[in-house]
Amino acid sequence: MRTAIIFASVVALSSPAFAGFGSSAVALKAAVQSGSVDAIVSELEKAEELPSQGAISVVLPLVDHDSYRVRDAAGWWLTRRGVRTQVLANMTARLSGSDPVAARNAGDVLAAMRDVSVLPALSSYLAKPLDEDSGIAVARAIGAIGNAKGVTALNTAFSSSLAGVRAQAVASVRDLRAPRGTKVAGSVAAVVPLLSDADANVRRQAAITIGFLGGNDTAQAGAAVQALSSMVTGDPAAVVRKAAAWALGELKDGTGRAALMQAQANDSDAFVRSIASAALANLR
Repeated sequence: MRTAIIFASVVALSSPAFAGFGSSAVALKAAVQSGSVDAIVSELEKAEELPSQGAISVVLPLVDHDSYRVRDAAGWWLTRRGVRTQVLANMTARLSGSDPVAARNAGDVLAAMRDVSVLPALSSYLAKPLDEDSGIAVARAIGAIGNAKGVTALNTAFSSSLAGVRAQAVASVRDLRAPRGTKVAGSVAAVVPLLSDADANVRRQAAITIGFLGGNDTAQAGAAVQALSSMVTGDPAAVVRKAAAWALGELKDGTGRAALMQAQANDSDAFVRSIASAALANLR
């Protein structure tokens, strides 16, 4: 009896390890009706291998759920179903409409579906988004798809009048896969002007992206060191100074040593001083 109880306990504890299994159309519907984002996302993850056609009608409306997490999970789930082509077409059509919420939701779903065929539609929308939220979603989608051809649209978005779009565009450059024979998809030179952006988050994202790009392709690094050195000692935002210090360490250019030493000794923020110290150890 004791052996049987132990065996039953082991089976019960190990059963959740079968990721992608264990859900049903009924369970999905119950999760949606509960209104719990965690329950919906969890049930979608468990329903990865669910063959039931009945579940599709439950999941399709979730592309317009209020929660980004649910929209993302719904897009991921639907891309594995026979309605994939239909969903791609519907989401792409939204990008030429006049509803910014529909466009935002489309961006989130297309990001989860990761289909390169929608890149032209996303790029066209990003050139003139209806609002900041939808522009951010579409820039994020281009990064999620990861195709290097998206760099042109992202670079164009660097000059957007919407700070959130500029910040997301420069962050998304880090997600692009490098073309064959190259080390990175983006260009440090294209990002450098954003180091003087009026918005602190744009400057922060630009510094991080330059550290990523230049750290992977040192031939591009030189043009950014002077600007980053000025940032690490003079930017009013500590989060920007931290990013600049980290980037200088990634670029490994000794020209940034004096600025990092000054930040290490004098910055008012302990995290900036700590990161500057770590960056100094990386310099050649």
